[in-house]
Amino acid sequence: MRHKRNFYYLCLWVVAAFPFLCHAEDDFQEFDNREEEALVHCVHDSAPRFGKRICDCGYRNEEFVTPQFEGSTTEIEIANCKSLRVRRGTFSQLFQLTKLTIINVEDLILESSAFDFTRNAPSARLKIDLINDVIEEVPSHLVKGPIAEIAFTRCRIGVFKPFSIASVHEQLHGLSIAESLVNRIERHAFKRFDVDQLTLNGSKFLAPIPSQSFYEVEVLDRFLITNCSFNALLPSAFVFKNVTNLAIRNNEFNDAAGESFVLQIKKTVSVVGNYFAKIDDTVLQGIRLDSSYYNRNSERPTLQFHNNRIGHINGAKMLIFSDDFDVNFRAIYVEQSINCDQVVSLKETSFLKNYPEEIYFGSSNEGSDFKSFQDIKRFRCAEDRFWFYLIIGAVAGSIVLVLICLLVSYCYVTQKKKKQQKLQVVMPEPRTYRETQIVMQIENHGLLKTDL
Repeated sequence: MRHKRNFYYLCLWVVAAFPFLCHAEDDFQEFDNREEEALVHCVHDSAPRFGKRICDCGYRNEEFVTPQFEGSTTEIEIANCKSLRVRRGTFSQLFQLTKLTIINVEDLILESSAFDFTRNAPSARLKIDLINDVIEEVPSHLVKGPIAEIAFTRCRIGVFKPFSIASVHEQLHGLSIAESLVNRIERHAFKRFDVDQLTLNGSKFLAPIPSQSFYEVEVLDRFLITNCSFNALLPSAFVFKNVTNLAIRNNEFNDAAGESFVLQIKKTVSVVGNYFAKIDDTVLQGIRLDSSYYNRNSERPTLQFHNNRIGHINGAKMLIFSDDFDVNFRAIYVEQSINCDQVVSLKETSFLKNYPEEIYFGSSNEGSDFKSFQDIKRFRCAEDRFWFYLIIGAVAGSIVLVLICLLVSYCYVTQKKKKQQKLQVVMPEPRTYRETQIVMQIENHGLLKTDL
C-alpha cells in the first residue's frame, strides 16, 4: 500500500514539473542554437595602420555572428565566411570608422539597423563595401547615421525590402550596385535621401522594377545606368526630385512602360547605345527640365538619343519627349516595319520630320535589314504610289480609249451614210432605142414642128 502511495506522489510530481521541464528543455534548445553561431575572430592588422581590424572566418562550415565593435576602430574587414549574421547595433558604438568591408560571404544575413552608425563622426566619411556576397534579403532600415558611400559589388541579392536605403542622416557621396544579380526590388526600397552619384552598372535585375522603387531621391551630380539588363520597368520606377546629369548607356530593357523615368533634370541627358525590346511611346516623356535651369541658361538643353535599337513601340506616335529639350537623334534602329499608310501619318512627327535619315525601320520580318525613313518614304512608298497611279491611269486610259473608239465609229458611220445619200443616182424609166432618139432630138432641137 505504501509503494502505491509513493508511486502516486511520484506521478503527481512529474505532472506538476512537466511544464518546467519543457521550458528548461526549450532553454537548452535555445542555448544549443546560440552555440551553433560562433563569434568571428578578429585581430588587429599587422600593418602600421592604427585601428584596423580584420575578421576572417576561414571558410569554416560554421554560422558566424559579428562581435560588438566599439572604440576608435577606423577600418573593419570581415571576409571568407560560409554564413555570417550581422546583428542589430553591431557598429553603433563606433565613432571613428571610415571603412567597412564585408567580402566573400556565401550567406550574409543582415538584420534591421545592422549598419547603425549614429554615433560615428560625420567627418569620418564612412564607406561600406559589400563585395562578392550572397544576400537573401536587404532588410528595411538597414542603414542609419552619417554614411558617405554604399557599394554592392559582385553580389547576389534576393530582395531589397521597403526602406532598405532610406532617410540617411547625411548626404551620401555615392550609392552603387555593380556587377550584381538582383532578383527583386520592392516599392520604396530606396527613398528620401540625397546622393552625389547614383550608379547601376553591369547588373541584372530579374523581376520588374515596380513603381517608386527609387522615390524622392535627389542626385546632385550624376545618375548613371550602364551595361545593365532589366526584365521590365513599370511606370514611375525611378522618381527623382532632381538629377543634375542623366546617362543611360548600353543597357537592355525587355519591357519599359510609359514614363518609367520621372526625373527633373538640371543639366544634361544622354540615352545612348541601349536596346529596348518593347517600350511604350511615352517611356521617356517623364524626363523634364528643372525650373532652376533657366536661372542660369537661356536656351533649352539637348537630349541625346543616339545609337539605340528598339524592337517594338506601343503607341501611334513612335516616341514622345518633353518639349523642355531639343532632342538630337542619331542612328536609331526600329525593328518593326511600317507600311505606306503609317508613313503618311508619321511623316509630320517632329523627330521623323527633322531626322528622316537617322531613323531606320526594319524592312524584313526578321528585322535584320533596315532602311531609313527617308528611303522608305522616297522610294518604296513612291514606287507603291507609282504602280497605284499606273493602274488607275491604265484603267482610265482604257475607258477613254473605248469612248474614243465608239465616237470615231459613230462619226464614221454617220459620214458614210451622208456620202451614200449624196451619191445616190435617179435611174430613168426604161425606153426603146427609138424612143430614146426622139427624146434626145427634142432636147437638142426643141419642140417638133408638129407640136406647134
